Amino acid sequence: MEKLQRSYTLLGYAGLGLFIILSVAVIIQLPLWAHSPSQWFLFYSAVILSFLSGSLWAQAMNGDTFDSKQLFTSNAVSLVGFACLLLPSSTSALIILTGGYIYIYYCEWHGKKRSRFSKHYHKLRFRLTSVVVFTHLLVACYQ
Repeated sequence: MEKLQRSYTLLGYAGLGLFIILSVAVIIQLPLWAHSPSQWFLFYSAVILSFLSGSLWAQAMNGDTFDSKQLFTSNAVSLVGFACLLLPSSTSALIILTGGYIYIYYCEWHGKKRSRFSKHYHKLRFRLTSVVVFTHLLVACYQ
């Protein structure tokens, strides 16, 4: 269990690091290849939101009780994240993606299987989600 905890903590913070790096790139207007730093931030955010949505899918499939609502929620949030990439307003996309992260966190806390997660995991997810939400708001202010 300790190895698993170290692994998801390391991966969580590594993923968070890219949110921070990209938001700094937006603030200092650092050009990044063919796209603006804001676009890179949106691309990355949509991918990670889709990944987290997939974790809801896995939670719904594991365990004693099957939760079809969580399967539909998982797909819907993932598709909304993708649709954000098509919006003409990056500010709107950032707001919607932010809502997606908050909603996924809410689903993890209030889902039928929340008791399966350790206190460490819940604290980590709260910290990661808080910083992700903050970076979205920061990018929205500086783009």
